Amino acid sequence: MSLTISISLLLFLFPINSPNPSSSNFLDIGTTYQAVDYGIATDQHQQCIAWKLWWKTQKSLQDPSASDIDLLALRRAEVWIRNENDAEKYDVPVELLQNFSTIRIVFRNVCRLLPRVLQISSPLAARRSRITLDVFCQTYNYSDPEVNELVLNNYEEAQENAIGIDQLLFLDHQSVMIVMPAACNSSENDEKEIAKQYYLEKYGDFSFNVSNLNIEMDKLHEMVHDLKPLDQIMSENLGLDYQRPLPSSTILPFLRKIEYDARQPPTLHVDDTVTVKVGISVQSMSNFELSTMDYDLDAWVRMSWIDPRLRHDLSRPILVNDYTFLKMIWRPDPIFTNAKYSTFHKVTYLNFYLFIFPDGKIFMDMRVYLKPTAAQIVLCKYPHDNPAVSLKISSMGFTQDVVKLEWFSNTNDAIRIEKNVRIPELSIRHLHPDTCNGVRKSGVYSCLEAKFYMHREVGYHIANTYIPTAICVVFSWISVWLPEEFVEGRIFVSLTVFLTLSAENNSAKEELPKVSYVKAIDIWFGFTSTFVFVTMLQALVVISLEHNSKRLRLKSESNLDGYSKYQVTKSMLLSRYYHRMARQIDTFCKVMYPVIFILFLMFYVFVITQGDERKCIKN
Repeated sequence: MSLTISISLLLFLFPINSPNPSSSNFLDIGTTYQAVDYGIATDQHQQCIAWKLWWKTQKSLQDPSASDIDLLALRRAEVWIRNENDAEKYDVPVELLQNFSTIRIVFRNVCRLLPRVLQISSPLAARRSRITLDVFCQTYNYSDPEVNELVLNNYEEAQENAIGIDQLLFLDHQSVMIVMPAACNSSENDEKEIAKQYYLEKYGDFSFNVSNLNIEMDKLHEMVHDLKPLDQIMSENLGLDYQRPLPSSTILPFLRKIEYDARQPPTLHVDDTVTVKVGISVQSMSNFELSTMDYDLDAWVRMSWIDPRLRHDLSRPILVNDYTFLKMIWRPDPIFTNAKYSTFHKVTYLNFYLFIFPDGKIFMDMRVYLKPTAAQIVLCKYPHDNPAVSLKISSMGFTQDVVKLEWFSNTNDAIRIEKNVRIPELSIRHLHPDTCNGVRKSGVYSCLEAKFYMHREVGYHIANTYIPTAICVVFSWISVWLPEEFVEGRIFVSLTVFLTLSAENNSAKEELPKVSYVKAIDIWFGFTSTFVFVTMLQALVVISLEHNSKRLRLKSESNLDGYSKYQVTKSMLLSRYYHRMARQIDTFCKVMYPVIFILFLMFYVFVITQGDERKCIKN
């Protein structure tokens, strides 16, 4: 208001692109009473009707009609009248152009319809006009009934009577009348209005009409800003075990009485923030697909907030379980930002219910099915990892300065998992409510993150991966215990085991995603395959040595007459050397195979499967 008055004063003192204001041919109309004096019907003027509609749209979320849009297009802050066409266009008496060549009308101020004489007849009226009467009321002579009003025509007269007043007020009004003693005495209604005015000046404009709530402003502010009842609502049984809630249709009279707008957040003041307490109750978690990095979640999403407009004096809460009535009430707009798919349960009825308590508390519970992504899982230690998955809840359209999401203060109320929830292969170790506020193109949005820290049970992998592959490795050692002449047995044992490990490796990795880092299971299969491959190479070396030994011995025995004694002796010694080397290699491997495998098991258990979950990707 003060900004408007300041602009009006500047335009009045320094008109832009206009003739000299001191000229007798120039008329400047900047107040309502001036417009009335010159025959302009301000209350019925088209510009004033447009301005009234404009001010109404600034405080309401109702969509303007086509006719309203056309009317708003006619709105002008100020106009200049220089000829009869301009006068007819803006409903100005043409006769004024006989005495003035140029007329300027500031409709932005004229259409406020301020009275000629501002009458101050209560402390509330003085407060609204920013007039200070404290000193004046102390010196006023209440015993003199003849002095019952004081008319101030300018700022100097106000100073003479020790009245604090803004001198710009005399630009909108011709004079100010102080009606005594009513201006110094306040009634009960005035006290309520003064309290309302106090909160209006302290916190800003009210976002809805608070006069229909029938509650003191102090209690209303205390109720709106006290969030403890929202946390307590989770620990209460809602009182429904001994009293039946009222039906959904009960809210209709309240909605009509307060002119309820379901699109307007339940903020008491325009710049306030609605705090919504959120909690989830997990009914089931299943289908943890590592290949697609997602899982299935069935949960109840619980929200609680305060809507002072829905405060009622009934003794029982109102139950809203019909979607027709739910659409009439404002409710938060949470979305699950990391869910690939989400839906409501609709069989046999839309799974939700909402309670409206007498003090304006709202509690809503709805059942949803989600398929969140678990893309943050790192499989460095798989299958000895402790995966952590999350569910992110954010507001869809309301920024953080309008709607703020918070977890219920009690962790058990914030994230709860039913006792009968069983997850194959995984066990839940810890639950942690966290925040994940993020910036989008349109602003900062409140976001909550429910983190589920889990532990993978390795019993399945021990029975289906580790024991079979370990048996295959041990079975590959049979080649060193077979006779040297059993060539086919040595080769096919190692080859069969190697192919079996390859098939087992492919089977174990079918459900794993294709990642660029090395997992623990990759190290296991890599070692076992390499180990079996080495046994096969060892078998080939031993077979080759035995073959050379046998060839030299047979060659010497078949050529005893043709070879000299030296050549025969040399061939027999070399044959025995090859045979002994083959036997020594077998003997060495009989001992070293178990030793190497046991050392690897110790290294795998105490090094590979331990440590940081993300150690393989830190670099």
